Amino acid sequence: MNRKTVSRIAFAAVVAPALAFGAPAVAMADSFYAAGGSYAGPLGAGQESVFSAAGHGHGHGKGGSIYVHSFDHAGPWGAAQGDIISGAR
Repeated sequence: MNRKTVSRIAFAAVVAPALAFGAPAVAMADSFYAAGGSYAGPLGAGQESVFSAAGHGHGHGKGGSIYVHSFDHAGPWGAAQGDIISGAR
């Protein structure tokens, strides 16, 4: 793959989780945070993203919080993928 294709894939990998979790959170939460990044170097490539949201539900019993952290990495010694998801109502 050429560098432009890799950049597009890396961008999509970072943006997709933020869009998937971000749009519903904006509608329901009082506050939210999303961030992500990707990297590539001689020891491998990967991406990491984090998302969190919290809200009180405006008196309708729908308040709560969510935290999502995910990562992917591939390098000369193997590959790894992980997700941490936590929520409370």
